[in-house]
Amino acid sequence: MNHRQATDADLQTIKELLDIGKLPLDDCAEHIEDFIVIEEKGKIIGMGGLEICGAVGLVRSIVVDPAYRGSGIAKNIFRLIEVRAIALGINRLYLLTESATEYFARLGFSIQERSEVPASVMATRQLKELCPSSARVMFREVSDGNRD
Repeated sequence: MNHRQATDADLQTIKELLDIGKLPLDDCAEHIEDFIVIEEKGKIIGMGGLEICGAVGLVRSIVVDPAYRGSGIAKNIFRLIEVRAIALGINRLYLLTESATEYFARLGFSIQERSEVPASVMATRQLKELCPSSARVMFREVSDGNRD
């Protein structure tokens, strides 16, 4: 398996994966450069992104092809996002989830009230319109020292 930055040519496959994962896909074209794809034998089998919101980041749409789930790919995608965030000087990550609260808690995220989320994250389309209000907001500090 290898990883790379997503390109416009990946957009259809990315949308298909997002649809399978029941994740918002309406704004992925405008953030294509923020996504990382994982490939096996030239086939995209997973993806995730980091939307930069000033000094903080919003983890976007980590999803893995159902045939490859349970093999650590999602965790690898998160680690790649985390490395990118650190390289960009971002030390706080936020995300929205309806179904993976426990999974992200195992990665060190904790639930945060929307009233405590920075304005730059609240201004994203993900929070303003694409994700339902029932989605939980989660937060994690990141640094070179707290990666497992």
